[in-house]
Amino acid sequence: MHENTKIRREEKNDPYAKLGINLPRFIVIPAGVNFFHIMESATGRIKGFRRLHLEACLLAKSLEP
Repeated sequence: MHENTKIRREEKNDPYAKLGINLPRFIVIPAGVNFFHIMESATGRIKGFRRLHLEACLLAKSLEP
């Protein structure tokens, strides 16, 4: 397991919730050099990955309901 995965999955106080800002259901996070994970923001589970940022963003957008 990647060293940062555990940190990302830990439940934390969401500073955006206090401001009334809703995060998208799926977010793109960097996971290495030219490698991106698509993470479900509510659970921290990784739903996919892509090598290009643009492709990762398109996948995240396509997963939105």
